[in-house]
Amino acid sequence: MRRVMRALVLVLVGIGFGCLAGEGLVRLGTANQKNYVIEMWRYAKLLKRPSDDPAVGHEHVPGASARLQGVGISINSLGLRGPEPEPGRPAVVLAGDSTTLGWGVEQDDTLAAQLARRLGDDVQVVNAGVGNMTVPQIVAHWLEIRRRIGDTFPIRTVVLLPSSRTGLPQPAGDAGWLVRHSELAALVATFWAQATSGAAGRDEMIGAYRAAWTGPEGQARIAGAFDRLADETRAEGIRVIVAQLPDTNDFRTYDFGFLAETSGREAAARGWEFVDLYPSFAGENASEYWVMSGDIHLNARAFGRIADRLAPLLAAPAS
Repeated sequence: MRRVMRALVLVLVGIGFGCLAGEGLVRLGTANQKNYVIEMWRYAKLLKRPSDDPAVGHEHVPGASARLQGVGISINSLGLRGPEPEPGRPAVVLAGDSTTLGWGVEQDDTLAAQLARRLGDDVQVVNAGVGNMTVPQIVAHWLEIRRRIGDTFPIRTVVLLPSSRTGLPQPAGDAGWLVRHSELAALVATFWAQATSGAAGRDEMIGAYRAAWTGPEGQARIAGAFDRLADETRAEGIRVIVAQLPDTNDFRTYDFGFLAETSGREAAARGWEFVDLYPSFAGENASEYWVMSGDIHLNARAFGRIADRLAPLLAAPAS
C-alpha cells in the first residue's frame, strides 16, 4: 500500500511540474501578444468585471487600461472605451460587441473615432462596445450606461451594430478559477470547446449561426432585446439605426444573408432605420479587412468604409 501511495504521489508531483512547465512555455510563447485566444483572455482578466445586472453579465472596469494584442485600450469613467464624453454635447452612441469596441485597432482608428472626424464638432461619438456580448446583453448594457449618463449630455442617436456572434446564446456558467488564472488552461478550454461544439467546420458553423438567428429561440431573444431598446428610446425621443455588420470569414462566398434579413425585419417592425453593411465589402478578399491573421475582427480600413457609409445617414435628419 505504501508503495502504491508513493507512486501516486510521484505521478501527481510529475503532473504538477508538467503543468507548471507548460504554463511557463505558453506565457513565453504568447508574450508577443499575437495569440488571439490569450489576448482575449487577458482582456477579460484586465478590463472586465462581473456586472451587478445579470442581464448585462460583464462590463468594463471604469478607469482601467491595458495593452492587448499590441494595442492600447483605455476605459473611461463610464466603463466605455475612449475619452471622457463632454458634458452638454449631443452624442451618437455606438452599441455592439468587440467589433464596435475596436478590438485590435488603435483608438484613432476605431469606428467611433473615424465617425467623429466625419461628423465634425456638432456631436460626439460614444463607443459603448464591449467584447463577447449578445444582442440582449448589448441592449441591457447600453440601458445601464444610459442610466449612468443621466442628464450629463443628450443622446441624439443610438446605432446598434450586431455582429454575427451577437445572435448566439451566451454560454452559461463560470469559466472556473483555473481558466481565469492559467493561460494554459484557457487555451485547453478554448480548443476543447471548439472541438466539441459541433460547429468546427464551415458548414457546421454556418448552420449554428443560422439556427441562432432564424430559429424560434434566437428570434425571440433578438426581438425581446429590440423591444426593450424601443421602449426606452421611444420614451426619450432617441433615434435608432440598426447597422448589421457582415460576418467577416468570407466576403466572396457569403452565406450569411440571414443576418440582415432578421435584423432588418425586426428594425422595420419598430420603425427604425436599417443599414446592411455587407454590400460595402461584397466580393472582396475578407482577410484584407482582418486585424491580423487568425483574428477576423475588422481593421481600420474596414471601419473607414463603414464610417463612410454611416456618416451621411447620421448627418441627415431621421427618415
